[in-house]
Amino acid sequence: VGSEMCIRDRVYPSECPQMKPIRFNTIAKIENAWWALLSSAFAILGTALDRGVISVVLPDIAEDFSSDIPTAQWVIVTYLLVLTALLLPMGRLSDAVGKKRVIILGLLIFSFGGVVCCFSQTFPLLLTGRISQGIGGAMIQGTSFAIAVAAFGEGQRGKAVGLVMIFVGLGSIAGPAVGGFAASLAGWRSVFVLTSAITGASAILATAVLRDERSSTDSSDSKFDWIGSLLFISSLGSLLTGITMAIRSTWSPLPTAVGICSALIFGFFYVIRSLRAQSPLFDVRLFKSPLFACSVAAILLGFIGTSAANFLLPFYLKYGLGYSPREVGIVFVPAAAAMAILSPFSGKLSDVHGTKLFASGGLFISTIGLLLLSALNQSSHGWMPLLAMIPVTAGLGIFYGPNNSATLSVAKDEAHGSVIGLINFCLLYTSPSPRDRG
Repeated sequence: VGSEMCIRDRVYPSECPQMKPIRFNTIAKIENAWWALLSSAFAILGTALDRGVISVVLPDIAEDFSSDIPTAQWVIVTYLLVLTALLLPMGRLSDAVGKKRVIILGLLIFSFGGVVCCFSQTFPLLLTGRISQGIGGAMIQGTSFAIAVAAFGEGQRGKAVGLVMIFVGLGSIAGPAVGGFAASLAGWRSVFVLTSAITGASAILATAVLRDERSSTDSSDSKFDWIGSLLFISSLGSLLTGITMAIRSTWSPLPTAVGICSALIFGFFYVIRSLRAQSPLFDVRLFKSPLFACSVAAILLGFIGTSAANFLLPFYLKYGLGYSPREVGIVFVPAAAAMAILSPFSGKLSDVHGTKLFASGGLFISTIGLLLLSALNQSSHGWMPLLAMIPVTAGLGIFYGPNNSATLSVAKDEAHGSVIGLINFCLLYTSPSPRDRG
């Protein structure tokens, strides 16, 4: 008991003699933590690569199925709709039945969907495969960060999130290049084989190294709220479908109005259900905490602000400066690398010095980058966009780990999966990738 108190209160061994008898067990726990981190990082790498490789081969898919680009974009839209709608429910499911079970099943479903996409001979079958990948991707993204955080423990949340972000950055950097290289060698179907191979190998690794968590059967936190999940999915699905239909077709107020009204109705009943259920899908009462509410708001506002740069800058580079697609991609490589490099350092330092300085400082650095981007015009030098994007993404890398650590500190350990699902939902909903610009 004395050792546990010393660990909890972050007392060093020299100040707490009770810690000495557990030295070797602590070392073993650290080794297991690194294996768990590696497992979750490789799992997220497969879905991060998917974000880039599909955008590269989308024109080839359209040509192969003799479809136009708006039709081919449903390969992306279908995946995003399923992924976004299921992120929060899958995060909560991992809290209820165990993170190992959910992530392994998610990796297998994602791999199966990739195989279906690879061998699909009709466009509807390809979309079916992408639906499967969306389900698996939600299970992976809603669980991988929670596994890393649980492995390193309460005192190293920022470090765990920052280390996983390295692989997110690597996937973002390598995705377009890997997709283009694979497609040039073996066609567009090979990119699905590649991502399926990564997630399949990750499933084997997760099976070998992750501990089998079993929730207590008599705990209310181990129950899954199926009714709340249905209400949440219906609300979000109605909203996204209405907006998507309005954007993808000749604008009409009817689909958007029906979608928004349905979303509000389902959302109202979801909030009522969350307040009354013993184990809600997501406990909305967490927003009573100023720290939790402000941390989530910071994620939303921060990534909404920077997503404008990610969306508009490629158009400026292509039509304003005459960049080729390859040159446009090069502009984003140093920025993604800066995010991947700074995330683990920021996360680790925030565990020691607190989260406030790094979270607010990261957003301040991103603001400087956005101000530099706002000064661009047709006469700007070619190095200006590249230079301006570095502080934008570097600031996000500094901000992400500490802010997530602050958000998770409010919730119980049993609810970390659902909270991380909410965070990933905010990031996915506010951060358009290059493929969304088609």
